[in-house]
Amino acid sequence: MRDSARVVIIGGGIHGAALLYHLTLEGWSDVLLVEKAELTSGSTWHAAGQITRSVGDYTTAQIAHYAIETYEHLAETVGREMSFHQPGGLRVAYTDAEVDQLKSQLGIGRYIGYPIELISPAEAAELNPFYDYTDVKAAIWTDKEAHIDPTDATMAFAQGARANGAEISRRNRVLEVNQLPSGDWSVVTEKGTVTCEHVVDAAGCYAHQVGLMSGFSVPQANVLHHYLVTEEVPEFAARPDWEMPVMRDNRVAGYIRQEQTAGLIGIYEHAGAETCWDDGVPWEAENPLFPEDYDKIAPWLAEAFERVPVLGEVGIKRVIHGAITHTTDAHMLLGPAPGLRNYWLNTGSSIGLAWGPGAGRELARWIVHGSTELNLRHYDPRRYGWATPEFIRDKAIEDYEWMFRVHAPGEERMANRPVWTSTIHDRLVEKRAMHGQAYGWEQPKWFVPEDQPLADAHGWRRPAWYAGVQAESAAVRSAAGVMDLSAFAKFEISGPDLEAYCAHVFTGRVPKVGRIALNYALTPAGRIETEMTLSRIDDETVYAVSAAVGVQRDFDWLTRHVDEPGGPVFDVTIRDVTRDHGALALAGPNTRPLLAALTDADLSNEAFRFQAVRRIEVAGVSLLALRVGFTGSRGWELHIPMEELATVYEALFAASDAGDHGLVDFGSHTLNALRLEKGYLSRFELTHDIGPRQARVDRWLREDGGFIGADAIGDEPTGTDWVLVMLDVDVPTLADGGADAADCIGSEGVFVAGTDDAIGLTTSGGYGFTVDKSLAFAFIHAEHAEPGSSLDVLILGERRTATVLDGPVWDPSNAELLG
Repeated sequence: MRDSARVVIIGGGIHGAALLYHLTLEGWSDVLLVEKAELTSGSTWHAAGQITRSVGDYTTAQIAHYAIETYEHLAETVGREMSFHQPGGLRVAYTDAEVDQLKSQLGIGRYIGYPIELISPAEAAELNPFYDYTDVKAAIWTDKEAHIDPTDATMAFAQGARANGAEISRRNRVLEVNQLPSGDWSVVTEKGTVTCEHVVDAAGCYAHQVGLMSGFSVPQANVLHHYLVTEEVPEFAARPDWEMPVMRDNRVAGYIRQEQTAGLIGIYEHAGAETCWDDGVPWEAENPLFPEDYDKIAPWLAEAFERVPVLGEVGIKRVIHGAITHTTDAHMLLGPAPGLRNYWLNTGSSIGLAWGPGAGRELARWIVHGSTELNLRHYDPRRYGWATPEFIRDKAIEDYEWMFRVHAPGEERMANRPVWTSTIHDRLVEKRAMHGQAYGWEQPKWFVPEDQPLADAHGWRRPAWYAGVQAESAAVRSAAGVMDLSAFAKFEISGPDLEAYCAHVFTGRVPKVGRIALNYALTPAGRIETEMTLSRIDDETVYAVSAAVGVQRDFDWLTRHVDEPGGPVFDVTIRDVTRDHGALALAGPNTRPLLAALTDADLSNEAFRFQAVRRIEVAGVSLLALRVGFTGSRGWELHIPMEELATVYEALFAASDAGDHGLVDFGSHTLNALRLEKGYLSRFELTHDIGPRQARVDRWLREDGGFIGADAIGDEPTGTDWVLVMLDVDVPTLADGGADAADCIGSEGVFVAGTDDAIGLTTSGGYGFTVDKSLAFAFIHAEHAEPGSSLDVLILGERRTATVLDGPVWDPSNAELLG
């Protein structure tokens, strides 16, 4: 075994082997994979091996599509035979919500370019006559969906990697992983020590134990899963030239497919799921399985036999009851480990054979080139910087039990919540707030009107929260509204090198004392890393605010560039003050007289202009007042010591009642609606696979450059490159009887009008209640982005005309915002 390498990968399952192979494709052959036993001996070997294209987000769909394309050619490429079958896949729907979920996947597939269509039960019966379609309303058919032997796939990647110069060390357990003063890593194994630039934890069920060697937790749990293989099915044996499509069924709570001439049934039970090895996997475990538990899966297994009666007529030959890794939100852990340089995670994958190839490709790109071609934000391990082991376990079980249920937009899952709350959370609950979770924080989504049942609402079509949000939106635009924004990420950047540091890290100007500037940070490849609002408090202090989901990721970025190896060193200190400060958004035309009733500070436009920051007293509490806001209405963000948040909040309502200012509570649904009306971008538009010119934020790029990524920024996008546009979508308004219509929510396909030429996808959308318009942002091919262009958007399988806008539909001149 070599004693030095550029990358050491720990773990020889499908994810480790695929990454090793893809690193060599990116030009790095000085790479090593270390496996404690034999390749695939953890959870990979017992995987059922299905790859589905019927998924609900663009990145996951691209990853699954890449897996199928790779497996179609891998055997020939590396010179190794594989058992790879492409019988296609059917996912059936019994309810209207399930049908909507299937329809929501059509646009993604059509943009990527793989076959996907919604078909009737009669059409499904022609594809699989052995299935009972009683009560089925529709199905998704994805031609050439596949399943593969997991050992064949892993060994093929390993063989290809070795042929390209990589090394694999088997029967060699990693004992320690330590970072050296130089920044390199020392990986101590049973067969020697390796020094490397990068370490990747791809250890599957062991990933948490490997992470602990370097002092951090891996937020995943090992959940037990059954699948069963039947005796030979005579009906299958009689049709040697036909193979049953892979069936997916929420009532079965799993999948059913053909395994040679037998049947295979996998169950993700909706209740009673269990984790294992909560205190650590025994290092000596190899190819571990657990005794079968028919009682746990009995209701769903019985349903499977009802749906495919020919399987119920033969016996069970083999039961696989093994552990698979799950995270809390159905997404794997792919990217940098929190707080560490050049330490990467490639684990937490519950569908390894479908995700492994794409994960390997994207992580290899990230390690070698510093950027990916796909947006991996919802895979980034740093989205979990706050989670406890108990939270991870409970939410992983919840994630497992929801694998085969409807995933309606906005539906909350309440296991192990709340984690963090602001000091006004309970008061907001008293006022009928429905909360969502953002990086562990409870954040209000909407407030249920008194004439509606006290329950949350969700779905693809306009949910019951529309009425409440319509009222909240109207109040903000006409009077005043307040929202708890305490979940926002908040940082203090201070020190004598403040100006130089900010100029190096951020694309825009460094604000003067008392002023605020919107800024972006770019990756070395010139892609968008994050967006922050910088408020200059004094000569040596900036208060920086970004989205809640960016707390750990943005903190890592800020601290990394204080003294990046090989880069400049700055005398600054970065502090995460997120939990120290609560925050209130105060917005609307009545906010100035309302706030004036509680402070002696001069709030006039001359004294407190837009994008100014002042420390003022409100209701006797010293706080930072930022004259900015995401609603686009006149107002402030008030950043308040958390222990004083309730004092200011209650004083605002008391002053409003006394002065008849009309203050109301509002939540994130209203915030989204108002920012769409104003044309403000969100984290769904600002992702690390997109450049600032594509996102049309290049006006925040300093002309003199000098910031990270400046030299990598390309020309304006041309040809078929993506560029961001805002769309006015022709969906019936609420006033015109559109209560059951559907607005864009993201990932809807965009087409050249009247054609099947897919040219892009929406990123986010919704209804603008105060302008009565259905609005969306989309990245589309640049040649179709001219304002006024007419396009089609596919919403739940229905074509809707959309017009490219030339600016915001509310207050385009900023008269209200600046007034």
